[in-house]
Amino acid sequence: GTTQQGLDSGPSHCQDSAVSSFSLADLCDLADVTPRTVRFYIAQGLLRPPSGAGPAARYDDGHLYRLRLIRRLQKDHLPLAEIRTRLEALEDQ
Repeated sequence: GTTQQGLDSGPSHCQDSAVSSFSLADLCDLADVTPRTVRFYIAQGLLRPPSGAGPAARYDDGHLYRLRLIRRLQKDHLPLAEIRTRLEALEDQ
């Protein structure tokens, strides 16, 4: 197949200098959420907006970590308002 300037170079290895960059579809696959969920969390202030807009929007490791954290807190049956409070407390540290 054809590769797009190294974007399809297999799994990315953690490098301090390089931050992973995901499309919305990739982010949703990795975090096991729907695009609608991601957009909802951004609208609710639980997740920061991506860099870029529309099809060019890119998400990073911070978005993935935050999504996985929200999902874990939801499994504890916490309401979104409580999750938002906990996330804001994390940001203040």
